[in-house]
Amino acid sequence: MPAVNPFIWSRPLDDPAKIVGMDGFARDVALILKGQTNVALFGPRDTGKTTFTVQLARELERSHGDDAPPHTVVRVNLQRCFSIPAFIGCVHDALLSHPQRRIQREARRQIAVLEKEIGFDIKVIKGSVRRSGVTAAQDVEALHAQLASIARLDRHVVVVFDEFQHLNRCPESPLSIIRSALMSSGANHVSLLLTGSIREAMAMMLANSDEPIFGEAHQMELPAISHVDFLEYLDFNFEATGRPTDEDALNHLLNITGAHPKRTQQLAWAAWEATKRRGRRVTVEVVQDAYERMLAGPEAAPFETVLDVLSSGDEGQANEMRALFLLADRGAEKLTSRQHLALYGFTTPSMIPRALERLRARGLTQRAPGSGAWRIADPFFAGWLREQSPLATRASDVAPPFEINE
Repeated sequence: MPAVNPFIWSRPLDDPAKIVGMDGFARDVALILKGQTNVALFGPRDTGKTTFTVQLARELERSHGDDAPPHTVVRVNLQRCFSIPAFIGCVHDALLSHPQRRIQREARRQIAVLEKEIGFDIKVIKGSVRRSGVTAAQDVEALHAQLASIARLDRHVVVVFDEFQHLNRCPESPLSIIRSALMSSGANHVSLLLTGSIREAMAMMLANSDEPIFGEAHQMELPAISHVDFLEYLDFNFEATGRPTDEDALNHLLNITGAHPKRTQQLAWAAWEATKRRGRRVTVEVVQDAYERMLAGPEAAPFETVLDVLSSGDEGQANEMRALFLLADRGAEKLTSRQHLALYGFTTPSMIPRALERLRARGLTQRAPGSGAWRIADPFFAGWLREQSPLATRASDVAPPFEINE
């Protein structure tokens, strides 16, 4: 019987055996939350925050002693939250799709209570039936009551608000509603985990003294997975499914992806698929070929879209495009050198850091932990930009010159 590809292309991992290098961090965060301290967890897009919350939920459901009993976890995905009714819909979906039947049943009971007390009707809120006469104040009341009901689900509760930064643009002050419903008296047994991929947006909500949740969460960074941990994981899974590997190939794979969680899984998946013929080893050449195919295939379509948007925008967006190529081609050193200004079409050095900051707000660039050096968040996007750049150095540029015979 042929083996199944052990690597995952896109969805968050829910198998603990496939989650790499986060055991200790999950335990640390779980104990902080069980100690009734809220946590804000930062991490760039596609670096495993959602997968981490799966592992964290399992850790929270364990007992860590008499003073740290099991906690019920409710995970609310706010990625599509653009209004108070949408927020209510996100919470409603999270409750009714909870993995524990006991929590689903209790959530339905709480919804029935809300229907009697305040006339809560999810069909009206979602607009499935006519919303005539429904005011913004009524939506706010419904969200407050719904969030407060989460605190009644169990004796110890952790609410995970994934992609929390999307509330930054949600009208009707959702942060005030969260504070009142889940961070006030009567909710002392509830802790919050707020995850976000755009640090600046999260920081505005947590570090601004004018915001309702100012100073209410301990800020943490999702740690990078170490090269060694990922190497062992890749080696085990390739070997266990009949794919002998060269260690040089695995190191090459990780050097390409920079141990980026999603891109490492994808490139490993592609390399595994490329070696389906019995006895074929995973070599450096196999990995490189899989990588080049990915950059030339449909996976690159989002990169094209980004450049199309930037190149058709105003001068500020054009500078963002220039900054992307500059960072991909030259790396973080001497970004504002006079030579780079002329090569990439900037007129003043100050344009470059401003463009990089705007790109960070888009989730396209980030500062490396520790050094603070700028880099492109997605290693595949960086590689694709180098392939597209007219200023990138290529092998043909350094080849010996043709000999001309007289």
